[in-house]
Amino acid sequence: MQFIPVRTPTLTPPQDDLLAVLDTVLPTLCERDIVLVSSKVVAIHQGRCVAKDTVNKADLIAAEAEMVIPRSYWKTPLTITNHAFISGAGIDESNGSGYYVLLPEKPFSFAQLLHEFLRQKYKLKELGIIITDSHSTPFRLGASGVALAWWGIDPLRDHRGRADLFGRKIKAERSNLVDGLAAGATVLAGEVDESTPVIIARDVPGVTYLEGLTRDRLFTEYQDDTFRVLYENWLP
Repeated sequence: MQFIPVRTPTLTPPQDDLLAVLDTVLPTLCERDIVLVSSKVVAIHQGRCVAKDTVNKADLIAAEAEMVIPRSYWKTPLTITNHAFISGAGIDESNGSGYYVLLPEKPFSFAQLLHEFLRQKYKLKELGIIITDSHSTPFRLGASGVALAWWGIDPLRDHRGRADLFGRKIKAERSNLVDGLAAGATVLAGEVDESTPVIIARDVPGVTYLEGLTRDRLFTEYQDDTFRVLYENWLP
């Protein structure tokens, strides 16, 4: 398995053409490649940028978040959006050139669009797309990657029914492939001036390539979430 970083020209807010950039900078893709793309360049492609001097950021966060959890000790609230804990609804000022860059709109739809665009361009049968973002996790400094959306692949590898090294049957374990790949890609993509918003994952083991929307294969409803105790007091 390998991660292949792809440097791009700077995509400039409030809007720039990501597909045109990918058309010129992507190397030839291979069957069963998985292309990971930063949510920021997707958002810029969609024009999801708001001039900082035209809006109150707190109001913008409230409008974009699915759930807001106040925290007086921090400059922005903890929020839930796209089925993930992401600070400040993912609204980012870095590399924004005077704009707040929001998270992409309908990221699964864009993942599907990009999947079709690249699969046709490179005449591929099996291809994966993951839209990535970064977030922090409890008890840890620093950011790691998380998948906002994906297309063309099963997000999980199911181990139920297999036996471990000592013959014990596995009852519940599944591997979250899309978040694992997003975390690996973020190491190369960076957070500042790396200009590497696209990573190609090649020869990834254990991936099943699927057609259609597989969002519900990974996302759990609030009432079934084992971590609900952390946020249930703020459920709408």
